[in-house]
Amino acid sequence: MGRLLLCTAAFGAAAGQAGAQAWPEKPVKLIAPVSTGTALDISLRMAADRLSQAFGRSFYVENVTGGMGLTAAQTAARAEPDGYTFYLAGVGVIAADRHLFKSLPYNPDRDFVPVAMIYDSSAFAIAVHPDVPAKSVPELIALAKAQPGKLSYGTGSVGVLGIPGRWFNKVAGTDMVPVPYNNAAQMMQDVIGGRTQVVFTTVGALDPFRKAGKLRVLAVSSAKRFPGWNDVPTIAETLPGYNIVGIGILVAPSGTPAGIVQRLNREIDRILKEPEVVQRLLALGMTTSGAGTPQSVAEFMRNERENWDKMLRGVNIQPQ
Repeated sequence: MGRLLLCTAAFGAAAGQAGAQAWPEKPVKLIAPVSTGTALDISLRMAADRLSQAFGRSFYVENVTGGMGLTAAQTAARAEPDGYTFYLAGVGVIAADRHLFKSLPYNPDRDFVPVAMIYDSSAFAIAVHPDVPAKSVPELIALAKAQPGKLSYGTGSVGVLGIPGRWFNKVAGTDMVPVPYNNAAQMMQDVIGGRTQVVFTTVGALDPFRKAGKLRVLAVSSAKRFPGWNDVPTIAETLPGYNIVGIGILVAPSGTPAGIVQRLNREIDRILKEPEVVQRLLALGMTTSGAGTPQSVAEFMRNERENWDKMLRGVNIQPQ
């Protein structure tokens, strides 16, 4: 009986390896939880194009929007774990949504397995209108404390987009007034026009206004300075431990064969080391350190959850 069980296990492992080597035998779907043309969508399409070339099968992006990202996560979680559906999960699904919503149509700990990092940092930045006298984060904090409730800042209104400003107020001891926007273009117009004095938004969104001299960027939200913005400090250089970034992690429905996950991981790692890919991600405001391994990505996800747990409890977020 023991020998039979060993033979059965060996046969199953061999069959799994053979299946992974034959994969993919049909088109592979990559779910993006955003509309076309956004930075996350562009990064995923860039990966899909190169994966199609590498494997000789179509990898295509399906945009599943609505429900503040929950619809896409639910779609991915309920997909067949056959290696033909993957999902680019952001920091909301990985770490924050369990604080933002009273109930979720998926379980972030149980329903997904990590495949590869696509980008490990999509930094936010804090910028001010040129008429604001503050030229650094310490000067902005001093100005805000000298004028309690007088400075207002533009911020996104969906999901985690409002957290960078709220956490800044918390750890800096300031009370700048948040002005949430559904429309990012309007948010930028208002800070450029002086209707708000400060803005928290992504590096990618700020870059053209920084280059044109229309806004003064004070700092970035990542733990390290952003490549190409070497003269711009991090917020953490003034407020140690401040680290809020977007992330993009390709995940699969739980139960997806490990051999397929490993094959895809290795190919994505090769793609992310191409200089052209690195530069295109930087242009979108993203950095990559490679795909990692499924195990290292799982550890990264655990660390992100701990960081966001601390922040979201700290700002006393109320779930919807």
